[in-house]
Amino acid sequence: MRPAFTFREIREAEKTIIEKDGIPSLVLMENAGRNAYDVIRTIVADIEDRLTYIFCGKGNNAGDGFVIARHLAVNGLSVNVVYLTGLSEFKGDALTNLNALQKMNSPFVSFTHFDDLVSADSKFGRAAGNSRLLFIDAILGSGIKGELSKQFSEAIDLINRKKRGKSTVISVDVPSGLMSGEQINPIVSADHTITMGAIKTEMLFGEGKENCGEITIIPIGITDDLLNVHNTYGKYDITAIDVKQSYPKRRKTSYKYTNGKVLILGGSRGLSGSVIMSSLAALSSGAGAVMAAIPKSISSHFSRKLLEVIKTELDETSDGSIAGSSYERLTKQLSKADAVLIGPGLSLNRETRNFLFELIDRCEKNLVIDADALTLIAEEPEILLKRRSKSEIILTPHIGEFSKLSDLKMEDILPDRFLAVREFSARYGVNMILKSETSIACLKTGGIYINPTGNEILASAGSGDVLSGILVSLFAQTKDVKRTMICGNFLHGLIADFYSEKNGNRQTATQQELISLLPRAITQILA
Repeated sequence: MRPAFTFREIREAEKTIIEKDGIPSLVLMENAGRNAYDVIRTIVADIEDRLTYIFCGKGNNAGDGFVIARHLAVNGLSVNVVYLTGLSEFKGDALTNLNALQKMNSPFVSFTHFDDLVSADSKFGRAAGNSRLLFIDAILGSGIKGELSKQFSEAIDLINRKKRGKSTVISVDVPSGLMSGEQINPIVSADHTITMGAIKTEMLFGEGKENCGEITIIPIGITDDLLNVHNTYGKYDITAIDVKQSYPKRRKTSYKYTNGKVLILGGSRGLSGSVIMSSLAALSSGAGAVMAAIPKSISSHFSRKLLEVIKTELDETSDGSIAGSSYERLTKQLSKADAVLIGPGLSLNRETRNFLFELIDRCEKNLVIDADALTLIAEEPEILLKRRSKSEIILTPHIGEFSKLSDLKMEDILPDRFLAVREFSARYGVNMILKSETSIACLKTGGIYINPTGNEILASAGSGDVLSGILVSLFAQTKDVKRTMICGNFLHGLIADFYSEKNGNRQTATQQELISLLPRAITQILA
């Protein structure tokens, strides 16, 4: 696991490391620029055929750009450095690297002030018209505050305006203009962002998610172990290696009841699809046995879809949902289960609510709670505090459901979702996966784990049912809440990534198509 920081947190950590641990900032800048150059050569295979422009502001981000320009020139690649301020305004490490670049006196490097580029925009446009372009954005780092100057805004607008099929935009560290908090400035729309040292969480949500493109984290000479010393914030970026090490593997001597027994509770008249999707996902995620307890009225439909699931028919309400007195009917099934899921298609019926609350109170097995069950709990979240059972609970809300659960408005959650989720989990003694454009998992003890997989394919009806089925399957197999959340989030996102790679889009998948990719995803994780 790699440490993750906000913009403010990483600045503070790096400042402390430079001042107290004795790593010179100039060395860090050189490492950053050199490693960024290596990534650029990998990303842009035809760089020799490109017209390359590096846009530089005046701070350390510009210094990174100067280092990149030097390495391009040393390797015989032409580059035009576009600077936005007077050359006399540079200072510190950025000035040192500007001087080094100038003293090369390389025929491969040219310097253009942004005003001159704009005044000759038609000439620039003609020169670039039939060429493949590479824009390297080294204008601004993560420390901007307030409204940008007109010139900086115009430079960002120019890059975005010139971006088209034949051009590639690569941002250095963060897309210029991206801020913490309320976004008031234009942002470079990057195809790739090469970020330094560690992931910055602002890049993973909202405008950051929209504008970063593919993200590559490069080392700058500060090890993860050293960064972890300064990671007092308890946020971590999950890697494929973490998941491989955590994912459950069947023993050769195992049998069906040692490979995780799942019980799924849900479904109601008109909402049978949800519990079917969860059951199918649980089966495809490696559970040794999947049991489902559902209302009688959807039993035949359920059986036609899933032959492998062990089915229990429950009495139902007049609405066709699980009857309020059903807990005693499930004593045998609960005793067999290693983990229980409740919520998919459950309905919001008042009597069914009573069944849900009794289950939360009495069930001694680890619980995953999703969908309609979250909406019912939001009416009385204190039920989580009153329960007699001490088993682990995982809640899986999306942002809207979390707003209801926590009684927080969106504008209170989004500026610091990490704090909001951590406080709720600690208060109610539950673990939580908060689903959004980047899903995070929070333990009730405070650790937060950021999932790197997935895309907008998952923003569709039924996606949460698939995730909850994966989670309860892994919970039954591992008996470990941290491993379950980390591996479950990763696996769910990976099937979306596989689909987009295979089909070339991120919007047409059905949930059954995604579930069909689970075997391939698990194979890759275990390889």
